[in-house]
Amino acid sequence: MSLKEQDRQVMVILHLGKVDKKLSELKVLLHALLWGLAANRLYYALFHAVRALLISDKHEVGTHRGAVGRFGLLYVKTGLYTKE
Repeated sequence: MSLKEQDRQVMVILHLGKVDKKLSELKVLLHALLWGLAANRLYYALFHAVRALLISDKHEVGTHRGAVGRFGLLYVKTGLYTKE
């Protein structure tokens, strides 16, 4: 992904907007005791947060598996984030 800096910033903002939306939905679902749907919204909030981070740091991301793998390789294995 060879993005211009302005395009990169727009993509990061869009992904962070998706994080906010999923977290808002999560609150509603938790209040309604809809645990399965709440878990889904939490997963996607985290996925979009990871994509925003990777894009911001100029790393290519495509699939869910790829984003998770890249996050582990670039941030967890290097000690920037812990497994917990």
